[in-house]
Amino acid sequence: MSKFDWGPKSATFWSVGVITLLMLFLGVKGFIQPEAAIRGFGIPLHDTADKNLVYIKADRDLFIGIFLLVLMILRMRKALLVGMLTSIIMPIIDATLVLTHATDKAPSWIHIVSAVYGLVISWILYREERQANTTTK
Repeated sequence: MSKFDWGPKSATFWSVGVITLLMLFLGVKGFIQPEAAIRGFGIPLHDTADKNLVYIKADRDLFIGIFLLVLMILRMRKALLVGMLTSIIMPIIDATLVLTHATDKAPSWIHIVSAVYGLVISWILYREERQANTTTK
């Protein structure tokens, strides 16, 4: 598959789409239901006056979702690869925050799974990109 063929017919396109939809959902949920969103993140909101901090996380998630969506629409596999690979640090830090500051450590697994999923998708995108570059030469 050449880099120009990458799109809706590719499994990696839809694998990135899963993350994109999840990030868009988390961003919107953070603005609409900040208390529920932060509980799902793994750190409870002790004072509802602090929900502006949840909006910062929601803003981050919404930006990531929109950014990935634009890259998908433009079929920019290499940019998605770089974006996915570099953004793996976020769920790792999120998991660390939950593990060190939350009384319930269970939600840390969603962050760990997200980091592993991102790493796997990045690896597959890298292999596809490398294969596309060798076939077009």
